[in-house]
Amino acid sequence: MKELKLGMNLSFFISLSIIALTLLVLDALIVSEKISMVSFVQLTLSAAIMFYIVTGLWAIFSGQSRVIICNQGVVYHSLLGQKHYIPAEEVEKISVERLLWFSYTKLYLTSGVLRIWSFKPNLAQQHSLKLLGYT
Repeated sequence: MKELKLGMNLSFFISLSIIALTLLVLDALIVSEKISMVSFVQLTLSAAIMFYIVTGLWAIFSGQSRVIICNQGVVYHSLLGQKHYIPAEEVEKISVERLLWFSYTKLYLTSGVLRIWSFKPNLAQQHSLKLLGYT
């Protein structure tokens, strides 16, 4: 059984970091008591994004979050550490798509579509996916 462990999608995490820092800078530049609710929303959103980044990177580097594609299906771990298995019969197609400046992995399933933002296959792994039967 051949397994492909997808690599971390660094451009996704960099993009999230830029968004969080932009929100913080905008909040620092806009100082007015009339728009304190906007400031609160910006800080809250920025903190949530930073928490997601730290938690996601911690899970990836500690080995608790990963995506493995093999002949029998796809295994992935969610951000909260839950392990999910999708049998190969349910996977119709696996593609790598681009959104703005970063790419993500898109799984077409019989029950819908699953987008994996934190991981993506490199070019050699994309070729191996075709050899495994995933188009």
